[in-house]
Amino acid sequence: MATTDTIAELVEANGGAAVLDGIHLPYADPRSGPAAKFGLRAELYLPDIDRSMLRTQAADFLHDFWLMYPDSVNEFLQRDKKRAKKFSGDPRSAIEADISSYAAETGYSGALFGRVDIGLPNDDIPVYQANLLVNRVGDMDLSFFDASTPLASASGQLHTELLLKRFLACCQRFRPLHGSAGFSFIVCPGMSQNSVYALQLMNRFPGFDFPSAVDFTMEAGGVHDRIKSVNWLTALGDELVVQLGGLATMRQALEPACTVHAYDGGVVIQAGPTPRLGDAYANDIPAEYRLAARFTRPVRFEDYDEGLFRVPKDLNKREETLKWIRRFD
Repeated sequence: MATTDTIAELVEANGGAAVLDGIHLPYADPRSGPAAKFGLRAELYLPDIDRSMLRTQAADFLHDFWLMYPDSVNEFLQRDKKRAKKFSGDPRSAIEADISSYAAETGYSGALFGRVDIGLPNDDIPVYQANLLVNRVGDMDLSFFDASTPLASASGQLHTELLLKRFLACCQRFRPLHGSAGFSFIVCPGMSQNSVYALQLMNRFPGFDFPSAVDFTMEAGGVHDRIKSVNWLTALGDELVVQLGGLATMRQALEPACTVHAYDGGVVIQAGPTPRLGDAYANDIPAEYRLAARFTRPVRFEDYDEGLFRVPKDLNKREETLKWIRRFD
């Protein structure tokens, strides 16, 4: 049975996507451990503001993530370190000390992690992740924050209501240029997705996003007013809202199928009451995602030199990336 069929049957037999918390995508050699897991993920691409302010926001972002999951998040990856260190208690002072030990103009990167045992002897993918990159002064690439969590609580309740609440709060607080949140792959920190099965799943289940913030910022370069793609939640800053005709036009085009959440600094498009995986093999392309994608198409980035993810040797990385970002068209 194909991996895509196995995933589809597991989700259907277990009443939803929460079952994916306990499985993984293997490498070609399964002894190497998981190549990817599944979860909920959010990413925010940030404006080029004063670096001291952006660093304060970076500390807030990491600390807020720990406050949401204090019993699960217990590792801190400092700037320029290869290994995360475990901690106990509130990590705020350690985060601030690490950030302040470098001059503001040099930028900053850091992360918090939390691991979940799914019964693998070799497992280097923490499902709880909060990663950030504040770029150097003068660097044209976007800075970003991203975070991932398991799909559900121990009782099987999807974390989607919490994701919506926190994503809206982060958009209000950090006022990103754009961003998105929903179902996603989760990979080892610092690694690209590297499973022979990933592209198969992405092509069949259009609701899956993948962790590509670094790749996207490098591809987009100085282009800051174009989005990567849509997901269940899609954030658009004020400039993009204006380019798309304004809030009233947006509401008229999208509601009631989608919900448009306005905040001071932009909007979040919610594509339906809950996130959907869909299934292209069954001609199940979520209509709300399709509507959001078609409406935001004028502000979608497509000028790729290479692409966002690895593909089999007989495929073209750029062409597969463009097919994927156009999957709801």
